[in-house]
Amino acid sequence: MLPKKFTLSDDSSMTVWSMLEFDERVRTLIHRLKYQGMYETAPLLADLLYFASYIPPVDMIVPIPLHRSRKKARGYNQSELIAMRLAHHLQIPVIPAVLRVVASAQQAKTSSRDERLHNLAGHFVLAPEYQASLQGKHILLLDDVLTTGATLTACAEVLQRAAPKEISGLTVAH
Repeated sequence: MLPKKFTLSDDSSMTVWSMLEFDERVRTLIHRLKYQGMYETAPLLADLLYFASYIPPVDMIVPIPLHRSRKKARGYNQSELIAMRLAHHLQIPVIPAVLRVVASAQQAKTSSRDERLHNLAGHFVLAPEYQASLQGKHILLLDDVLTTGATLTACAEVLQRAAPKEISGLTVAH
């Protein structure tokens, strides 16, 4: 199965590749990873991305962050776990350059892209200690699922402040 390519309809013109349709099997797998503590699923998903998806030549991976309270409750950030394994294959660093400073209700409860973007306004900030390392680099934003692209867009807007050369996106499913 070939990955699907999306160009998000925002000012960033970010291209996002996504590997799998979010069907019932994929939904079950990702929900087990996110909500049932089956973190060992993350390396399998990363391997799938590496061996069966298009990944543009990038300098680093920035995983979509979780708010610290959600990460503490879950025990891990699923996007970060996938990113770590993928970065191992690509031999590039994982940089936690975006921080989520506001916790929000689950995004799945809102359906429109505009509503999601509005809900995410001000929720992400650039980690100052990484700003210089992002300048002029091609960044790969990594998330588990692409629904409307609002989370990727919000994080890309924050990363743009560091003047990267380019930002691309990659998700396991769409």
